[in-house]
Amino acid sequence: MSSPRFAGAYHQAANWLYQLAQSHNGSNLWVDINDAPVLLIQRLAEADHVLRLNAANYRKNMHWFRHMLGPSRFSEDGPAWDIRRDLTQHYLAKFDRERTFNLACAQAANTVRELAGHSADGADHLSELCLRRLAMSVLVENFFDVPLNDTGVDLEHLASLMEFGSEYAFTPSVGKDILQHQRLHLLPALRRQIFNDFRLFRSNSLPPSPLLKGLLAADHDPSNNIQLEHELLTFFSAGADTTAAAVGWGCYLLALYPELQQQLREAVLPFWTSGDLSWKRLSQIELLEAFVSETLRLFPPTPIVTRLANSEDEIDGHHIGPDCNVSVSIIGIQHDALRHPDPWRPHLERYRNNACAGANVGFIFGPRVCGGKKFALIELATFMAVFLRDAELTLLSTDQPRFYWKSLMLREGGQPVHISLRH
Repeated sequence: MSSPRFAGAYHQAANWLYQLAQSHNGSNLWVDINDAPVLLIQRLAEADHVLRLNAANYRKNMHWFRHMLGPSRFSEDGPAWDIRRDLTQHYLAKFDRERTFNLACAQAANTVRELAGHSADGADHLSELCLRRLAMSVLVENFFDVPLNDTGVDLEHLASLMEFGSEYAFTPSVGKDILQHQRLHLLPALRRQIFNDFRLFRSNSLPPSPLLKGLLAADHDPSNNIQLEHELLTFFSAGADTTAAAVGWGCYLLALYPELQQQLREAVLPFWTSGDLSWKRLSQIELLEAFVSETLRLFPPTPIVTRLANSEDEIDGHHIGPDCNVSVSIIGIQHDALRHPDPWRPHLERYRNNACAGANVGFIFGPRVCGGKKFALIELATFMAVFLRDAELTLLSTDQPRFYWKSLMLREGGQPVHISLRH
């Protein structure tokens, strides 16, 4: 039997992964991706082997993405990754939770009103730009002490660059350029524009945030090959866009399951009327935590992780040679019917004790776990709590989602959700 083959447009990759999660549920299998053999992992045990237990044998396969965005914590491996982790992880782990919560509350309330205005004007889907601005605003003000609107950063430029990265990210390294890009001549000018957008961060006019001071100091040290703009791209794109995508999918689930929306609203309303509006108290609402986790399980913003083997190994009876392509399907793992009976629907009661719950696997795991996981989970829970308080979400189309991968997993055509303000 021939291996399943992917040779379509890069943005259709997530649709293919969902098809494999259905047709080969809970199975690891060899696939053909753009003429390269790849062992696709769809089970948690083997993913744990690649990403955690034997992670030293599996280096990141981010050559193409690095070519688009430049070297950063997102793309590097080995000592280059260690340097960048040490530079930023303290801030990603030790941030002020209550400040983040307060920023997220204020920005989410503004976004709900903006989206409701769009719906009232006849919009048939949620604005991805609004959701990106929501997530980016909280991230930038939290870590750089400046409102997003004051930075001069154009979110559309960043989205375009991430799309370029997506075109390369699903291409295994096989020693030859197997992609034909008709738009690559646009890339240099786009990168220059984004670097120009970041010029404020090199000026002396921003507040002296500790993170920015550290990034600038590293940028001025010629020994470590760190460039400020490349690190900012990680924060502004990889950090915020994944959160924005997850918010969109959360809104879709609330609209798709009105009874779940009502159940969650009843769970969060006592918090808003309690007089104790703090992250510490919001984090104790288990149903909200479960909903965020199930959103990340059903629709992981990052659907696949690509690796290259350094030396020989064996995975589930499959021989792995040096430089063999191994990819972990987050979609496949999180829809494994042995771990999630009826895996295509949300099941809030099963999230906590399930090893492949969305909050556990959606941010990857092992030594290269997403550094912003804790920050993102606080944002997501707070955003959803505000949406549940302020908005009624109604589904405008019952069509099954088609996925559009743009370095994160979006819905083709946008989320068909109508937002109206509650009174």
